[in-house]
Amino acid sequence: MLRKQRGSTHRPKGPHENGVSMKIQLLTSSLLILLVAGCNHSSNSSDSNATPGSGFPAEIVEQRIQPADTGDGIDPAPRDEELHHVAQPARAAQRKGILVVYMVGSGGSPDFSLEPARFAASLGFGVLNIQYPNTTVVGVVCGGQADCFGQFRGETVFGENVAYAPGLPTYNQAANFVTRENSVVNRVANLLDFLANQTASDNNPDPGYWQQFLVTDSNSPYSTRNNGFAYPDWSKIVIAGHSQGGGMASMLAMNLADVPARRVIMFSSPNDNSGGVNGNEPATWMLQISATAMSRFWGLRHPNDTTLGPRVQQNWERLGGPGSGGVGGPMNNAEVDIGNGTGDPDGAQRLVITEDVGGTTASHQSTVDPENLPTVIAAWEYLFSGGGAD
Repeated sequence: MLRKQRGSTHRPKGPHENGVSMKIQLLTSSLLILLVAGCNHSSNSSDSNATPGSGFPAEIVEQRIQPADTGDGIDPAPRDEELHHVAQPARAAQRKGILVVYMVGSGGSPDFSLEPARFAASLGFGVLNIQYPNTTVVGVVCGGQADCFGQFRGETVFGENVAYAPGLPTYNQAANFVTRENSVVNRVANLLDFLANQTASDNNPDPGYWQQFLVTDSNSPYSTRNNGFAYPDWSKIVIAGHSQGGGMASMLAMNLADVPARRVIMFSSPNDNSGGVNGNEPATWMLQISATAMSRFWGLRHPNDTTLGPRVQQNWERLGGPGSGGVGGPMNNAEVDIGNGTGDPDGAQRLVITEDVGGTTASHQSTVDPENLPTVIAAWEYLFSGGGAD
């Protein structure tokens, strides 16, 4: 079940109206579905003392946080749906020491990704469903310019002309205007710092839980109010996203310093491509050596996503450059058809939904939208847990 702190004026795509709590129940041993349950936090249901991996979903709590409240120089979100969305298991025994950072697609807000964020929290993960600069569509700006995509994404992820660590490159794309403070990395670091220093409440019962995901480091260009210069501890973080957000997730993981991401999950992404220049090659940044091994990359796509899907398939094959094996690495790079999401993934890291959901747009959304394809959450459970490893 779920408790809310602050609602949204925008219609999210899932059951979460004020006064309604949500409970995630076990349908079969491998499939969880979202149900609206008119119960309160003190429910005496049989899963009230469940722990991660016990076969029962965790009860979750959540809150909405204005990005500008978390750190200096971060732009305020003008609408409630653009506030950071934070979800976590309510009980300490249910909470894993693993965080999911989720990024929605172009022009979207955290309200568009409430279902996957809440689902990940029900599995025991802390979840930051973040608002980040995404109003400009990278494909529109960079179409036909193979080098542009990396500059655009790098600036969004790390900040304009900001090196993530000494000796690493900087990024600057003329049509993008993302300061250090508004970058993805800085927003994540400051949100963690903010959460770790909140007063304990029903919606954040153990603020100290968040501190484990933040590492102070004088070499970091990102400054937080309480921890000073710091980085997120990517070794404990699953970076995930849909469409443009999935491309940001992979760009981030591929360009870290000494600490690789725990895992990367790309929904209907990445799709950056030269657009016919040099034979429809993947954008330059995707062919570079990755700081996070390709064996830590996972993906879900739909082949009827005909606008972006063919590029996603090619990019999964080429990500990380020659010899990398692409998504899944050299030993685990086969695609597996999982039908409506409930098919056996057979240990694969490249999953393909083939259920007919009705056209390109619906297919693109089907990987993250249980209103479009309810059974997709079986694939979510597999991906968020790394095939059961977490």
